[in-house]
Amino acid sequence: MPTLIADILSRGAATVAGLLLFAATTISLMRTVVVPRTLRSFISDTVTRVVTGVSIGIAHLRKHYIKRDPVMAWAGPSILILQLITWLVLYLLSYGLLLYGIGGQDLGDSLRQAGSSLFTLGFADVNTSDQTVIDFIAAATGPIVIALMIGFLPTIYSSYLDRETAVTDLSVTSGEPAWAPEMLSRYTLSGNIPQINADFDNWARAAAAMRMSHMMYPVLVWVRSARPYRHYLVSLLAVLDAAALFISLTKTLDRQAAFRFLIQGGQTMEVLYVMVAQRRSWRQRLPFLGRFLPTSSEQEKVEERLPGWNRKVIAVEMATDQDAFLGLGDAAVSGLSRRERGTIQLPREEFDKAVEILRKSGFPIERDLDEAWDQFTAARSRYEYAAYALCELLDATPAPWTGPRRWPTHTVYPHSALDLLPEAVTIIDEDDPGDDQKPVTDEPPEPPPSS
Repeated sequence: MPTLIADILSRGAATVAGLLLFAATTISLMRTVVVPRTLRSFISDTVTRVVTGVSIGIAHLRKHYIKRDPVMAWAGPSILILQLITWLVLYLLSYGLLLYGIGGQDLGDSLRQAGSSLFTLGFADVNTSDQTVIDFIAAATGPIVIALMIGFLPTIYSSYLDRETAVTDLSVTSGEPAWAPEMLSRYTLSGNIPQINADFDNWARAAAAMRMSHMMYPVLVWVRSARPYRHYLVSLLAVLDAAALFISLTKTLDRQAAFRFLIQGGQTMEVLYVMVAQRRSWRQRLPFLGRFLPTSSEQEKVEERLPGWNRKVIAVEMATDQDAFLGLGDAAVSGLSRRERGTIQLPREEFDKAVEILRKSGFPIERDLDEAWDQFTAARSRYEYAAYALCELLDATPAPWTGPRRWPTHTVYPHSALDLLPEAVTIIDEDDPGDDQKPVTDEPPEPPPSS
């Protein structure tokens, strides 16, 4: 009699556990792959933490970044594969528990039968009609999960290619790795300063697309570029710094595109930080208060630190910040808001060096440097903390102005077009000193005089 009661209790518990496990796995699959919303899954997040933890641990054994990058490049694809395996294993366990709960066979045979049905192998016998129904459902589940994952991969890599196209295009104008002073220097030397507003607009759209795709598919955060010295976070930060320098140093040039991009790009950095860098706490669901909700006296100080902006621009910034974080109520948002109130980590000396590079390149410096530094500090304080935290977490390319890394890493600077300018002039002189002054005509050359 006690043995019978224990058997009934164990099979009843197995049935309940199987139903709960089936529901949890199905919800995880739906939230991750099917529903086009910004939804998180405990199972998917656990897989991500395990894979990234292992990748970071292995990368830690290699001191040089160029050797760590190939290790970290496996993290994103490994997350995708392990998520598929995890869902299939959990479905296998849930169907095995259900078969054990309603049938008279032991747990090992139940798992064997569940695997035979889930993977449509058909080598296990079915004893009862109740088990037949479960086997039919299991046989449909396996192909559906695999098909959903197959359809999910093109969506992931389509977003990845869109992101990397913008990053690759930027490497021509900003260097590799990307750096804001080099970006503005190259625009100036090539005479393309009027084009920079169009590129700020293009990157504003790219930042919005990045924010949407990486919130819907968090695994994209861990998918790295094909080249070790390219990284989407470094590129986004470089363009943000370029926009901040542009509005800080100029007065007469059109700066509206730079303002628009600072709003879009800054939001992307903040949202990625809240979604990825800071773990959520289920105990706290605080509404977003925003960086620009200080007292009236603090508000006046903020406006004084933004000599290039006005009240209308700040109002737009306040509204967009609050809109962007609706539905992301978390202590991370409040913590990010507090950290962004301080000064930036980038030293004034680095700013002065950048200004000197731009001055030698011919970039128009139209503002007093102390005032420009205040403007640049106010703009950069909005995104620097989030950018540095993300670059450290993802071990992004150690470009200038991207903050520290987990391990001591040598900063890699892009090749300077300004430094190569004397060499370029020498090359032109060696080819033909007067070649660039010769007019271009369609007339054939005159024949040589007859002797």
